[in-house]
Amino acid sequence: MNKLLLATLVLGTAGGTAQAVSLYEKDDLSVNMEIESMIGVFSTREDYLADGGKNWQEAYFKASVIGEATVGPGLRLRGGVGGITVGTWGDGDAGGYTRGDERRTRLENAWVGLKTADGLIDFSAGRQTYQLGDGFLIAGDAISLGRGPLLAGAQVNRGGAYYLAGQKSFDNTAILRLNSAGEWRGELFWLKSDNPYHQNTELAGVNVEHVDARATLGVSYLNILDVSQDRGLGLWNQREGMNVFSVRGQGNAGVENLFLSFEYVAERGGDWEVKNHAHAWTVEGGWTFSALPWKPSLNYRHAHFSADDPETRRNEAFDPLFFGLSRGFGTWFQGEIASNYAGPANSGNRVDRLEAAIQPREDLSVTLQYWDIRHVAHAPDLDGREIDLFAMWQINDYVTFIPLAGYYKPRGDDVIAAQGNRHGNFFAKAIVLFSY
Repeated sequence: MNKLLLATLVLGTAGGTAQAVSLYEKDDLSVNMEIESMIGVFSTREDYLADGGKNWQEAYFKASVIGEATVGPGLRLRGGVGGITVGTWGDGDAGGYTRGDERRTRLENAWVGLKTADGLIDFSAGRQTYQLGDGFLIAGDAISLGRGPLLAGAQVNRGGAYYLAGQKSFDNTAILRLNSAGEWRGELFWLKSDNPYHQNTELAGVNVEHVDARATLGVSYLNILDVSQDRGLGLWNQREGMNVFSVRGQGNAGVENLFLSFEYVAERGGDWEVKNHAHAWTVEGGWTFSALPWKPSLNYRHAHFSADDPETRRNEAFDPLFFGLSRGFGTWFQGEIASNYAGPANSGNRVDRLEAAIQPREDLSVTLQYWDIRHVAHAPDLDGREIDLFAMWQINDYVTFIPLAGYYKPRGDDVIAAQGNRHGNFFAKAIVLFSY
């Protein structure tokens, strides 16, 4: 496997690490340990509390023990348990979600499962991660707030490390995968969050996909079963009882060097008198010039998320659910400064992204992203533009170094008010990722 691809999978997926240390292997029993850690230093010239720039640090360390044993003809018993330590230091982040003194150690994974050798049935339950598609709706339960000034009085502290978001497991799950290696695949899932930001959301869903060499096409249905009303920040009361429908596709349509992706989501109904009637969609296309030196690639994506219209008797504000990092930076935190700190988080806006990348060596890639973020009618005016330049250097099989520099220019009245001025904001970070 390409080393950079390996690093991206460890960084971006909701699953575990991509490597493991063998602790025991004999006959039909194996026990492995997986280790993952990230350390990041961050700095911004401005913040979004109108009181100046910030310098802070974040880190997490995660370790899990995974076991697998044969318990019958063609039947494997699997399970895992692991913990995580997270923390934030310094001034706290630029969005005001942490203040720099958050620390927490807790259980991250505790699950058990049965899987047939042919992959026809794969069932698992317990505390584990889950990702739907490429994370447009669900990419694990990763939001990790602290005790920052923006959250004064709210009981949402999860230990900080807001940007690195190392905690991805749902508190409880039941996931049944059918024919997971076949052309037609299915999933039934139940997920329960214990994240106070998500108000302990509980949901169930079904996902069906068709997979071949040209593309993966999928359709999904989710129902939000329960939400702890007014807990945390009280942002998601309206999602209780909501039905969510998604159709998506991703692949090259049989054309080498081409990349295409789309998704459409409709949110309807709910348990409230005011019913949900929201939508979001995205289209993306890219091309890799594989015959040229450094294999340059170009990619364009447009994403649109609806906003509530106060003149109707429906709620049109799109609920982004558990979106998160999946295919790398920009999916689906859109803009390093904009999405993480300035405010437009996949609701009430339309976002254009242009991306150019090169790979000078197998262990090094360099990417430039340009973002244009505009609000849609009736949404807060959080318009802005951003440029991000970052590299991924796979130093060895276990260590990846990721430096990034970004510049964000606020344009909307509401984000200018939050920042306290019209200045452009410089953002710099350096992250070291260790996986074993």
